[in-house]
Amino acid sequence: MAAFAAGAVILVALVTVVLVTQLGHSGTPTAQGSATPADARSSASAAARKQAAVQLSGLLAKSVKDRSAILTAVHDVDVCGAQLTQDPQVFTRAAASRQKLLTQLTGLAGRSALSSAMLADLTSAWQNSIQADQDLATWARDEASRRCKRYQSNPAEAAAVAPSERATAAKQAFARLWDPMASQYGLPTYQPTQL
Repeated sequence: MAAFAAGAVILVALVTVVLVTQLGHSGTPTAQGSATPADARSSASAAARKQAAVQLSGLLAKSVKDRSAILTAVHDVDVCGAQLTQDPQVFTRAAASRQKLLTQLTGLAGRSALSSAMLADLTSAWQNSIQADQDLATWARDEASRRCKRYQSNPAEAAAVAPSERATAAKQAFARLWDPMASQYGLPTYQPTQL
């Protein structure tokens, strides 16, 4: 009986040694884990997406600044304000700035890591905004030359409506995709009317 008990103890000890050895050789690497190629690709993709989002955020900040100047100029032309003779240049500069932003968006490093739908929405928004800005510049020049003796309707002002509406729809679509990602990375979110 004593021999049987001793044998059982030895058997348990051997099983324990085998288990510990197997865990040491096969369990530890998995637990500490060399990253798999798929993990590495996923990590690189996430880093590229974040970097591209940060760069895009910089372009959006410039767009917000342009938008603020445009809204001020629109109001000034509407009320025949003190800056009426300078307002056409505000719209012209805004159109040129948006064109530059479009060029930068096309060449944005890592843009393939971002949503293609989101980029298409922003491209459409800026393209239509450029058209609206150009029409608004013509409207402002007309009002300045007439010294605010306005016709019942101005063709250039009316022409700006359609591209402005298309731009607004594209901005809304863009913001729906941008804001969740921006929140994830701690970047500014925007209302469509700000862009």
